[in-house]
Amino acid sequence: MEKDLKSLVIIFKAQTSLALSVKKSLENTGLNMNEFVAMEALYIKNKLTTQQLVDSVLIPNSSMTYVLDILRDKGYITRERCTTDRRIQYVELSLEGKAAFEKVYQKHSEYSRDILDVMDPEEEKIMQEALKKVGKKALERNTK
Repeated sequence: MEKDLKSLVIIFKAQTSLALSVKKSLENTGLNMNEFVAMEALYIKNKLTTQQLVDSVLIPNSSMTYVLDILRDKGYITRERCTTDRRIQYVELSLEGKAAFEKVYQKHSEYSRDILDVMDPEEEKIMQEALKKVGKKALERNTK
């Protein structure tokens, strides 16, 4: 039984350590982790509906409105209602938001890369594939 759970314990401990490292990499940037991941998704995918943004990041729907309000107040995003369905709201990074994200991402990327460089490229690829496989299986079990 202990062997069966060892992998889960390792995954959870690594996730906790990585989350703390990401939080540390964002110190003094003016962004918290939720703001950063929302901006990252918008930077990569451009304009998204609020629901698409929720679906692409690990921020609950109930918290996303708060995160988006903060980003709007900082001038980092713009919001626009859909003209055909007023319930739908589009969100995208403003020019100021793109510039702020690029600046923060550079520091974050260097910090994170330093952690990941403990593995050689082949080990990193194996880890990625293994975690994808585990994640997909967990998702399957959760949606049954």
